Amino acid sequence: MQRRRRINPKEDAKYYIDTGKDKVGLDVKYINAFKGRGIFATTFFQKGDFLLEYRGELISKEECERRQRVYHDKLKVFLFEFYFNGKLWCVDAAKEDGSLGRLVNDDDISPNAKMKYLTVQGKPHLCLFATREINQGEEITYNYGDSDWPWRCK
Repeated sequence: MQRRRRINPKEDAKYYIDTGKDKVGLDVKYINAFKGRGIFATTFFQKGDFLLEYRGELISKEECERRQRVYHDKLKVFLFEFYFNGKLWCVDAAKEDGSLGRLVNDDDISPNAKMKYLTVQGKPHLCLFATREINQGEEITYNYGDSDWPWRCK
């Protein structure tokens, strides 16, 4: 039996960033009225594998603050702030564009993925990587970070 050669996770991520597509092996499912939709594995993923990109519009800190003032509360959760080259940036994924990354749910107790940024052509891209083995049927989750997210107090 020949062993399958593992794809380099960063190269895999760069491929999907360049093509603007989501990886095969993930699917959207409705969970419930409170949680909404989520992303589930339809195949096995190894620890360290690239899963998907959190795609959206890359905006400045100032534009992010402006949008936080005008967006409805349900859209504010799609504003992902992060530091890149010593400056605060934001990816706004509020627009429903068919990409899967915007639908990955928060889990501050036992997430199975971690958000990291990769630089491609001088721009940061937010990518999720598996922190452990993920089996078929499991929901993909990551820790949104320290904040008073409304669903955490439920």
